[in-house]
Order: sequence, then structure tokens, then C-alpha cells
Amino acid sequence: MKTYKLIIFLVLVSNGVRAQSNLGLYFNLNFPMVDAVPDMVGSNSYAYGAFFQHPFSKYHSNNFINRLDHTSELGFNFVGFRDKQTDLRYNNYYIESAFNINFIPDRMTDALRLFVGIRPSFLVYQDNESFQTGSYQTVEKEPRNRYKQGDLDVGISAGLSLSLGQIVRFETKYTWGSTALLSPGYIRGKPSLLEFGLKVSAIDIKKVMFNKDENLNQLLKKYSHSTLLVMLETPNQKLIDKLKAAGNNEQLNHMLVYQNATNKAVEEGFKKLYKFSNIAFFYDSNAYLITNGKIKEAISYCPFNQIELTDNDTSIYIAAFCDDFSPISQKIDYGLYFYDSKFVLLGKPFNIPANHMGVYPNGDPFSYFKRLSVLRNATDFNRIIFKTDARLKRYLVQ
Repeated sequence: MKTYKLIIFLVLVSNGVRAQSNLGLYFNLNFPMVDAVPDMVGSNSYAYGAFFQHPFSKYHSNNFINRLDHTSELGFNFVGFRDKQTDLRYNNYYIESAFNINFIPDRMTDALRLFVGIRPSFLVYQDNESFQTGSYQTVEKEPRNRYKQGDLDVGISAGLSLSLGQIVRFETKYTWGSTALLSPGYIRGKPSLLEFGLKVSAIDIKKVMFNKDENLNQLLKKYSHSTLLVMLETPNQKLIDKLKAAGNNEQLNHMLVYQNATNKAVEEGFKKLYKFSNIAFFYDSNAYLITNGKIKEAISYCPFNQIELTDNDTSIYIAAFCDDFSPISQKIDYGLYFYDSKFVLLGKPFNIPANHMGVYPNGDPFSYFKRLSVLRNATDFNRIIFKTDARLKRYLVQ
């Protein structure tokens, strides 16, 4: 697994935390502590940069130093504040670094960390702005401003870090500015800062992506050596009885023709075009047998099955052309849906929007309610089956 250049975190290993080197990015919102100066308030301050984290000891042992690691940071910090009376803005731009020692109270989890460290910063640019003629304009000279390019500050930081998951952490900290000299008539030095921010682990992003791809590949390998059970539709006996009682024999015949034509198109399409795994067929009226583990009995009602299964064959997955709720479109769609052996919808690349055929056959909304006069084209079934087979093979190769 390649190492990203960007992000850094502590990793949980087996029954404890084994510290490892990591990299990452941080993003902070800063609130300058300038309230000691009358009418002075902080404004729009932020920081961002990269961090690197490394353990003091790479070995997991039951001692105090195993609870510690250190973090180095390098980034940019903008510290701004203004005078509420004159609306004069002071804008300070720093290149800063940091070195923190992190303490993990509970070695069994990385949920909470406490840290303390030093934070040197270098003033690379400073300007002042005042509101004139409808916009802010740079002020060349301001009597109170004693800042100079190259001013150094060595602050001291302390705070805590909370895990928001495998990738992101929330941090809050207070940084004391050692050079802050702020008074109504004299302003110089970096003020103290209260900061809230996020740290994002590039290493853990890579791990999540790698694990996701690895899990998907394992699932595809499993199903490629399994049997796909294709569910076919059986007539709705209650609807048949209702149509017979109403004397709607023509509609009843249309419904049976529709179901037979659909089943035939699905059967022939899968037999001809689906090569990703073995296939067998069962009727939806026997779906309860699948959930009860009676696979052999369920497929026995389809006389055209070409393979035999036993009830011990648990490596199965299920597909059906049906009306189902799409987690992608957030609505009922007719199309090809894949499920695991417990009839739980599978994710990508099994179920995607390209598998949907629309609710209404050929755009006729009445067919959805009647399921009578309008038949779907067998070519549409073949197209979806062919593309699905090719897509699964392509993902398996990757």
C-alpha cells in the first residue's frame, strides 16, 4: 500500500493502541484574544497546514511512554483583529510550525488525546485596512501599529483531540502568544488564540479506500464461484380470483401473457448472457424456501434449471427483475436488483441506476396498475443483463 504525502494518525491494533507514523492536513478557525484592548475584537482568523505524527516508542508495552507520541506541524496562520470604533483592521500573516507531545489517557482507544507543545511563528506580511469610500483600503501608516516583518513568536499550546471516526479528528486548543503587547496606544506581537479545527488523516483515507476495494474484491470472488438464484414471477392468485369474479377474462389472459413473456425473457437472457457465475431459477412464491435454507426444494419447481443444488449450498446470491425501492433514486423503480442470501440489497457494482428500466413499460403509466396490455421488450432485459455481467467481470479483474 502506497503512502500518501498528506496525513497522520494513531492506529488501533488488536487489543491496544500501537502508535504508528502518519501524515495529515489540519484546518483551524482562530479567535484572537484581544479583549484586553478596549473596542478591539478578533475577526476571520484561520490556519491550515500539514502535520506529521510519530511515536516515541514503536513497540507496544505496558509503560508510560507508550501512552505518548509527538506531532510536528508546518503551515500558514492568518490572525486578524479590528477596532470596533474606527473599523480599522490589522491583518497578520504568519508561517508557523509546532511541536506537540500527545498523551493518550486510555491505551485501548484513541478516542481522546491531550497535548501540549511549542508553536514558533514568523510574521511574513502585515497590513492595515480602513473603510473608505465604500470599500476597505490599505493604510500605509497607523500610529499604534508597531509590527515588523520577521517578528518571531514562540507560543505555548495546550488542548485536546477527539476522534470523529477513522479519518477525522476534532481539536480545540489555546495558544499563548509570548510576544503579545496590545494596549490602546501600542499594538505589536502575536495575540493568544483559541482555536477549533479538524485533522484529516491521509493514511487512514488510503486504508479505508484499500479496505473497501479489498472487501469488494473478496465479495466478487465469492459470488463468481457461487450460484445466482434468479427470481421469476408467479401469478397473483388473489388478482386472478378478482378478475374471474368480475368476468374480466380478457384482462386475465393479458396478465398471464405478460408474466409468461417476462419470465421467458428473463430466463433466456440470463442463460445466454450472464457468465459471471452459475445460475438457477426459482419462483417468487417460493422465496420463503430460500430464506429457510430449502434451496433444493425452491429451485425444483422450475423444470428448466440446468444445475442441481443442495440445502448445504449457502454460497448463493439472488437477482430479480422487479419493482423495488432504489437506495440510489430514493423511489420505487422497476429493474434488475441483486440481493444477498437474506434478501438484503447489495451495493455497487451490483445495484446501480443503469439497472433500472422505469416504472412504466414503454412509458405507459396504466401498465403499472393493470400489468395487462403493454409488454416490455426482451431486448431491454438482454441489454441490462449483458452490461451487468460485463461490469461485474470488469470489477473482478481490478
